[in-house]
Amino acid sequence: MRDIAEIHERIAKAFASPTSVENAEPVEEQAVPALGLGPREQPRPPANAVAALVSRIFEWRRRRTVSRLHQAWKDAEAASAAKSRQIATVVHEIRTPLNGILGMTHLLGQTKLTAEQQNYLSGIRQSGYALAQLVEDLLDYSTLEAGRFKLNNRAENLRHVIESVVELLAPRAHEKRIEIAATVDADLPDLLDFDPARIRQVLFNVIGNAVKFTAEGGVLVRACVDNGNVAIAVIDSGPGMTPDEQRRIFGEFEQMGTAEARSGGTGLGLGIASRILTEFGGSLSVASRKGSGSTFTIRFPLQLAEVAQSGTVERNQLLARSRVLLLAPDGPAARATVATIETLGGRCRHVSNTAEAQMLIDRAEAGPVPYTDLIVDHRLASDYANEKAHAPLHRILLVNPEERASQPQDFFDAWLIRPLREKSLIDVLSGLLRGFGTRDALNDNQVPPAPVIEKPVDGLSILLGEDDPVSALLTRSILVKAGHRVILAEDFPALLEDALREEARPDLVISDMHMPGGTVLDLLSALRKVENQGGLAPVPVIVLTGESRENIRREALLNGASVVLGKPVDPLKLLDEIQALDAAASGRQQIR
Repeated sequence: MRDIAEIHERIAKAFASPTSVENAEPVEEQAVPALGLGPREQPRPPANAVAALVSRIFEWRRRRTVSRLHQAWKDAEAASAAKSRQIATVVHEIRTPLNGILGMTHLLGQTKLTAEQQNYLSGIRQSGYALAQLVEDLLDYSTLEAGRFKLNNRAENLRHVIESVVELLAPRAHEKRIEIAATVDADLPDLLDFDPARIRQVLFNVIGNAVKFTAEGGVLVRACVDNGNVAIAVIDSGPGMTPDEQRRIFGEFEQMGTAEARSGGTGLGLGIASRILTEFGGSLSVASRKGSGSTFTIRFPLQLAEVAQSGTVERNQLLARSRVLLLAPDGPAARATVATIETLGGRCRHVSNTAEAQMLIDRAEAGPVPYTDLIVDHRLASDYANEKAHAPLHRILLVNPEERASQPQDFFDAWLIRPLREKSLIDVLSGLLRGFGTRDALNDNQVPPAPVIEKPVDGLSILLGEDDPVSALLTRSILVKAGHRVILAEDFPALLEDALREEARPDLVISDMHMPGGTVLDLLSALRKVENQGGLAPVPVIVLTGESRENIRREALLNGASVVLGKPVDPLKLLDEIQALDAAASGRQQIR
């Protein structure tokens, strides 16, 4: 009965009038913590045994729910990490047979083949490089998913990066009979602080995507400064996109276009590029209309490099004395050429037929400011060759590298190779490069012929560590063809034994990062220890790895590796590194 009386008393107090509680203690105002991050309110003690039991049941259920949610979160994170590791592992394993395919096509291309066989081999090579690009996309995706993405900024020339990417994609564009060109505004500084490898990857994905979906016309890349940001616009004359396609284009595994175009990728390239730019504090956007092409704009903050070049001339004055007439079909290449000449301080007039060019040249000759240079696109070169020559004019042929041999050379003083490099354009228009022979020797824009590997008089003794038979055959063939003697070790114990052998020390060790039974880091530790104890000259070690992470390369170099090369290995790059290491070792011996 006492409990009932207490309940009645509490009810009466709860519904009492305000006058009855005037003498009660004032209630202190409580601040509500944001998002539950502040101190929790202390729970009131239960009124009786029943209330205490109910409170304990509610508290038990709350803790159980929180525990379940926490465990579910941990399970989801573990599953995501496992998925990323699985993708990275599988894709990394794909690289091994892919390296063999690309390497064997390189070796096969050095043998005598018929024209039909060369075409088949070219198809295999193109498919191999397409597969290599897919592998890189998947590796980047797994890296981003695992949260291991890091930027490595340094002072770099952005214009050189853009030009190199455009040159790499030019053969693909020329095969499709479309144009590709780039121009950089004068207000963009030469040296900026950014991660060149990541920006190169973004440019390759975005520009490559534009080339892929453009069937007529071409692709124009234009870089400038926009409100404190670097803005790189990639303008194509492709099929364009609907508003719905534009909303989905940067999603993962999203692909647009025809079934044939979609078959050449995973739909990851633009998504990865967008996420990379987000890490830069930038963005990737698109503006497009169906049937009218697309413009992808890359933006990231403009950060000047701390090291500035001294004694440089203002870019907008480099061609101040040049007055150029450009005879070329209308398109991205012509627009980029005009823009670049005017950016560098020159004046340029573009015409697309020889009759108009003839009239302008004659009119300018009679005036106070004649033209200094005439640039003729190779597609109009035969028409111009039938016109009368203009002796005072410096005549330049603009040509694709693969079509130089078929062009008339008697009517021109020099040539330029598309896509244009700014340095080549300056050298030719300023008169530093004149004549075809001189230009071939100095022009940094031309595609060099296939190099011939000279066999040394006395090759090196090279210890090769490689457990994959195809990769071992490929690397060994490259080294033997270059005149070196190769000892093959197929596992880590054999590699370590041959490397530490006193009576016949190798001149050079080339090893895969991971060998059955150990890693090259273990080899470096043991090798350098023996050399230090015996006062021996260090044996150079070249490490081959399929890992794309920078910390792997850094760790190998810190442990004593001479060079770290990524797979698939470029044979010429490998031989260049061997030659450089051999020259350095010979120099040290002469000093001693």
